[in-house]
Amino acid sequence: MRLRRHLLLATVFMGASAAALPAFADDAASLEELVVTARRENRTSKGATGLDLSLTETPQAVTVIDRDFMDVFGLDDANSVLSLTPGVNVEEVETDRTYYNARGFDIRSMQIDGVGLPFTWNVAGDLDVAGYEKIEAVHGANGLLTGTGNPSGTINYVRKRPTNAFQGAAELTAGSWDRFRGEVDVSGPFSASGRWAGRLVAAAEDRDSWLDQNHSERTFFYGVVEGQIGDNAILTAGYTQQDSASKGVLWGALPLLYTDGTQAEWDVSTTTTMEWTKWDIRTRTSFVELVYELPMGWEAKGTLTYNDFKEPSRLFYTYGTPDRATGLGLYGYPGAYDQANNSTLFDGVLSGPIELGGKRHDLVLGVTVAKSQSGYLQYAAPADDPAWGALPPVGTWDGDEIAEPAWGPPTQAANFTNRFNRVYGAAHLDFGRGVKAVAGFNAIDVKTRGDSFGASMRRDEQAVSPYLGATWTFTRNLTLYGSYSDIFEPQAELDENLEPLGAAKGESWEGGLKGEWFDGRLYTSIALFKAEQDNYPEAAGMTPAGITFYRGIMTRSKGVELEAAGRLPGGVKVQGGFTQLEIEGEDGADVRTYVPRRTFVLGAVWEVPVIDGLEVGGTVKWQDDIHLDAALGTIRQDAYAIVNLVASYDLTDAVKATVRVNNVTDEKRLTSLYWEQAFYGAPRNVSVSLSYAF
Repeated sequence: MRLRRHLLLATVFMGASAAALPAFADDAASLEELVVTARRENRTSKGATGLDLSLTETPQAVTVIDRDFMDVFGLDDANSVLSLTPGVNVEEVETDRTYYNARGFDIRSMQIDGVGLPFTWNVAGDLDVAGYEKIEAVHGANGLLTGTGNPSGTINYVRKRPTNAFQGAAELTAGSWDRFRGEVDVSGPFSASGRWAGRLVAAAEDRDSWLDQNHSERTFFYGVVEGQIGDNAILTAGYTQQDSASKGVLWGALPLLYTDGTQAEWDVSTTTTMEWTKWDIRTRTSFVELVYELPMGWEAKGTLTYNDFKEPSRLFYTYGTPDRATGLGLYGYPGAYDQANNSTLFDGVLSGPIELGGKRHDLVLGVTVAKSQSGYLQYAAPADDPAWGALPPVGTWDGDEIAEPAWGPPTQAANFTNRFNRVYGAAHLDFGRGVKAVAGFNAIDVKTRGDSFGASMRRDEQAVSPYLGATWTFTRNLTLYGSYSDIFEPQAELDENLEPLGAAKGESWEGGLKGEWFDGRLYTSIALFKAEQDNYPEAAGMTPAGITFYRGIMTRSKGVELEAAGRLPGGVKVQGGFTQLEIEGEDGADVRTYVPRRTFVLGAVWEVPVIDGLEVGGTVKWQDDIHLDAALGTIRQDAYAIVNLVASYDLTDAVKATVRVNNVTDEKRLTSLYWEQAFYGAPRNVSVSLSYAF
């Protein structure tokens, strides 16, 4: 009964349904149901530190993109969400492969529901976000989060969970390039008591592209069940399935320099693909979460996750440098692969409060055990196949110039195992007078065995990294904060001897000021950051077998981030930020020049007061100029801004119509200069949605 009393008091404190409280008070039997229903009502994310902290109590910059923002602007995949996340850059290097970076470095850490996923450093295909309630970007070093330290940040995907009351929604969307999407989300309890509840989310999308030959299909399914076992335990089990199929895909992209060193310019629809190419992604994820409420407000939580990933592809790469006058000079490189990965991860956490010095302090202690098995099957094309030969002038292709090769039998190109173990802990300490601190540690052990495309992947690395942060709320609205973390990032990259490059090591500092205004409706922050890394990987060449090797370089990154999110007077909701940074090498020269040094993002929505049910809004994403120095010359992308507009109207209390126009000014721009090849982003496009809530 002590546990129930604690939860009842927490429910009253956090403002849970006042109408429901008398029923719990009058009926003792109903108190047993409060454990799970109160948890659903008051569930919060612990994505930043593993501790249940507010944004102002977290000694790092944190951006939260919630479901409302995603729905208003039609952000249906991770790339579109993160492209509007302050401080995050989306590098769409190919049609079906994407990298993310922040504060000058690649984001290599992902989380789902606050559970770190090690070794996630690029995304294949479009990750559908229909099953997520919000997406958080924790800026800066993240050793406490995922077990590896990296000064860029961590992306935390927070799943939708069952609700206490029945609710549902459906939406149909049609748009440019024959894009059609349908989505449905249904949630609610299985009985009047609410002891068990479930949720189903499904989405399907089919679209052509502004790029010649390109077509993609995607289906997504997510189901979750949550319920109470006895008086103290809550069990949650869920399953996610996504299937993506793309045709006419880019492996590599357009050449950007002519033989005379001048930069090439192509039509926005131009690609170097063949119509037979394909890139399929099949992901199956199952998870089980058990939370056990202990005496004195403590909690034990265990999460077991299994992921099965398959990536069959039939690809066509082009290399070489075209002649400016003739367009000749490119050659083909066909590739066929079946990639597979299965991983199992267990994360166990013990957390709770202690009383010391008349103050409440919160502690968390956890352990993570993970194993992943990865492999590639490779299919060789005959040496005399035309796919290996010279190609017609670029920009004149119809996609049928080269037939699909007669692939040979599969051979094993890679087979390796990653094992990852860590122990971590953190404490949130209250010193009074508005001063609080977070102190923690992270101890990891990483082992890899096996080989990849003829190179050994063997590595054994261990490290213990500290984390220290503090906040000082010195007025009702303002909080100063600062934090420090070691950087220890195990890396899979190989050096020129095809040996593991080893971990990147360094230090990261951050300090800033956070504020809450208009009774907490508006959140603002300013963050100053600095990071130094040794042995950061930089591509240094390629072997005759096509394996990229790297060299370790020293890098320094520093800068400032400004952010605001919430509601302004007059009913305007805003979400945005500005970032300015410097990235230098050991000699003080600029490095990673393809990363924009200044970016600005702003989204705003206004409920028009004179027309009931009308909502208008827009987003703008601006970045300054970037460049990449290549052997023949310099590739440049001028500064540009992408402007999107949206208008929605409530046709009835349950039905809403929405019109969206993206890239209103029809800005032409390259999606990335991560490599010496790239393609152009989407031109102006329109979509219309009809949604129904029930």
